Amino acid sequence: MAYKDYLEVDIEKPVSTFVDLTNYFQARVGDAKAYCKLHIKSGSNSIDMTNKKMVFYGKDSNATPFAAAGGFDDDQPGDDRQLGLITFYFPEGIFQKEGKWQEAYFKIQGEDGSDISTVNLTLNVLPSQVEMGISVRPFIPELEKTRTKINQALREMNAQQLLNQIESMKTTVGAYTDLIEQHAVLNKPETVDLVSGIVNPFRQQLTSQMDSLSSSVTSQMNAVKADVTAQLEKNKVRYEYFSGTMLNGCTGWIGGCLVYIQNIAIGFIMGWTHFPEKSWKNINFATNPLASKVDFSNLPAGATIMMMPAGTQARRAMKCAPDEKSGFQQIGLWNSENDYNSEVYDPAADFTYEFSFVASPDQLK
Repeated sequence: MAYKDYLEVDIEKPVSTFVDLTNYFQARVGDAKAYCKLHIKSGSNSIDMTNKKMVFYGKDSNATPFAAAGGFDDDQPGDDRQLGLITFYFPEGIFQKEGKWQEAYFKIQGEDGSDISTVNLTLNVLPSQVEMGISVRPFIPELEKTRTKINQALREMNAQQLLNQIESMKTTVGAYTDLIEQHAVLNKPETVDLVSGIVNPFRQQLTSQMDSLSSSVTSQMNAVKADVTAQLEKNKVRYEYFSGTMLNGCTGWIGGCLVYIQNIAIGFIMGWTHFPEKSWKNINFATNPLASKVDFSNLPAGATIMMMPAGTQARRAMKCAPDEKSGFQQIGLWNSENDYNSEVYDPAADFTYEFSFVASPDQLK
């Protein structure tokens, strides 16, 4: 077997592209632990091969298919798994016939189970200089080979029984030893390596998936908590209260309240006012307590109230509302029928008032 440097394998090239392995690797029939150094790329970028698997597929010159064969490591000088610089090891027994392979390619499997196949490869197998003419045992597909190794490992676990029967099994043990030396069956270190190679990656993958699930659940719970908090804050009811000032010799009190529900406000203006004699004809009697919070220019607000003069003069219906002429900065009182000539406004008078309105977001300041 001969190789030099790394073969660049670009997974983005079209399927019709062929990569010639001849200058980087040539196998011989019966080679054991044959390997090829690869640089896995995607376009101009190297692919991080950490936590990835890689297997070999193809048909030899006899059109015999080989699937899910071999694996890679970063144990050779110059290898760097994160930079996609790896050494791929072909399984023993895969090279049985000299000649060019057909439809050969590598397949990369990510942590999520997704598969990416490389471009087609040209692979040339040379005749064996040592084992020419010797029948090479059939290649066992990776799944069957693993099953055979595990079954053999289970048989080896009953060590005490083997020791008790060792005298009667000398011939069998001798034959078995010969098979081990010929690499036809597993020995104990190979069994330990096999089990570790299966269990440890599975444990790491399971731990990674559990960490990912825990992180996902925590993230979703935090998102739900934040959404609930936002909804509670959005739907929280709050209110503000403001006071006004009496004008034009009037006495009493006036106040305004805004109750906020989501993005609208319900407003109230209420109070009691005493007018001195000859003063309650079309008069602004107080400042508007909500003028700094609400735009009254397009908001109907006000109420008809009953004025109660002192003495024997009859009560009068009057209109109480924000005054447009003052820019709605003041609250005024007007004769509801605009009959200023016939009405008498001489006595002092009192009245109480309350009116409400609903303000949309564009009517709030």
